[in-house]
Amino acid sequence: MVEGRLSDWMPASEAAAALGLTRQRVLQLVGDGALRSRVLGHQTLVRREDVEARLELRPASGRRYSPRRAWALILLWDGATPPGLDAPTLSRLRAVARRGLWDVRARLASRARRRDLRAHSSDLARLAAEGAVVRTGPRFAAEAGLGLVAPDAQVELYVDASTARRLERRYALRPTDEPNVVLRVVPDEVRAWLSGPVAPRAAVALDLADDRDPRSQQVAREALTAR
Repeated sequence: MVEGRLSDWMPASEAAAALGLTRQRVLQLVGDGALRSRVLGHQTLVRREDVEARLELRPASGRRYSPRRAWALILLWDGATPPGLDAPTLSRLRAVARRGLWDVRARLASRARRRDLRAHSSDLARLAAEGAVVRTGPRFAAEAGLGLVAPDAQVELYVDASTARRLERRYALRPTDEPNVVLRVVPDEVRAWLSGPVAPRAAVALDLADDRDPRSQQVAREALTAR
């Protein structure tokens, strides 16, 4: 069954042609959670909005950073030094960070695997207060020092894979195209770098940049442009 209008979806082969990728690569992105999908008969459909957003963020050049390097850049932008990187790598990443993160935001898209989920509205506050989560997104932008207040926005959280599974079971979270919960799953190593209840300011800004709301995108641009 396809949720919403059929026109909101496109065949995986059509998405591949639009993105300049192979169909196999599109299906890999579906499996990674980077593109939402539904199966209709024997055909895999991809959310048109996700393809359009990916086209908007396509980097002019350069491959995407691994999650580890993406987070190293985020931490460097926020004035912290990520652990475990050699001096030449840190030097190269600092040079990128000095130019700002706005223009390379597409290369930072692999910082997490996104899970769009639905929870009962009465569980949202408890989810946000869980001890093993790191808050992000428009709802918590003000906590990160960004000029945006959106108390009714969906709950967005950075978590490791085991925490994601636990929360999905505990709160009976289910996949949906109309999420009120977004889990951004990061590798265990990266999760260990995130010590506070709220994600680094640059990470929250990057998540705002993914939002369709123009105000969120403007706040993100101001936060991520070279200083």
